[in-house]
Amino acid sequence: MVSLDHYTLGYAAFALMSLAMLSGALIFLSKRRETWIKVHIVISIVAYLIMFLTIWLVR
Repeated sequence: MVSLDHYTLGYAAFALMSLAMLSGALIFLSKRRETWIKVHIVISIVAYLIMFLTIWLVR
């Protein structure tokens, strides 16, 4: 079972930020821009929330 400690949340935030950068690049490279814009927004918001939880847990 995965616990929500600092390291797990940190790695999840890093992975989601990497996915956000990839989806941001695909906005410009793909012809389905509207879809990638929506995916990018969702991934970015989830990554931001996980980063907030990571910082809140450490403090």
